[in-house]
Amino acid sequence: MLPLASGGGAASAKGGHGVTLATQTYTLSTANNGQRFTVSCPGHRIPFGGGMTSTPPPDQGTGEGIYPHSYERLGVQHGYHITASLVSPSNNPAPRLITLQVLCGSKLGHMTPPHTTVQVNPGESKTAIATCPGKRHLIGGGFQRTDFSNTGGDYVTASHAISSKSWEVDGHAFGDFGGEMTAIAYCLHSKQPLVTEVSGTATIQPHQAGTATTTPCPAGRKLVFGGFSTDPAGSTYFTNGGWNPDLTRSATGFDNGDAPSTITVYGYCLRT
Repeated sequence: MLPLASGGGAASAKGGHGVTLATQTYTLSTANNGQRFTVSCPGHRIPFGGGMTSTPPPDQGTGEGIYPHSYERLGVQHGYHITASLVSPSNNPAPRLITLQVLCGSKLGHMTPPHTTVQVNPGESKTAIATCPGKRHLIGGGFQRTDFSNTGGDYVTASHAISSKSWEVDGHAFGDFGGEMTAIAYCLHSKQPLVTEVSGTATIQPHQAGTATTTPCPAGRKLVFGGFSTDPAGSTYFTNGGWNPDLTRSATGFDNGDAPSTITVYGYCLRT
């Protein structure tokens, strides 16, 4: 559990974050081909975190479905970006919908996004950690650069905060090729931690999809970023992760192994 942000908050993250959720839906019909998607905040509103849902979710048994290769905030463009692929063992999928989300607010200070990149080769599991510099603490994080299809590549198995200043991304590579994996921390100037963590865990049966949902944020806070982890490492492909209508957060994974696995979803709650 991350430490609570203590009284008063930081000058760059003052109260008054009235937030709204913006969405944008696209259709994917080509198999095993990563495509870039974006969703923008309306007007002059500022992006916090983002997410995605897919319809329908991954098929039970085969796992055919939409999986993200990146989750990253677009500061200058005031939005959120996800690269996603329709992974299909048959290479002949039916079209599916992907809906991107971005939480939009105001009164957000200058964001510093340190990145850390590692190379993940076939058969390897690696970790990348991005850490906020100096007198900065994170409000969330994300990942980028992974790429996988039904024949191989690298995919993220966890993306979450490990302290009030550091964001960890774990990944695994398999099959014919590996690739790079980047962890991103999103940091604001503060003398103290900014967010409180909430979470939830679910068990996933082999060759099935399962979803975990966070508890609500404490009173006076709103959930502005999210993350996830899976166990055992490498067993589960992360797919959907985003806000529910009640502004809790869920994460879904597909267990590609022969034993049950777990997925844990994390929400990061900022004082409002």
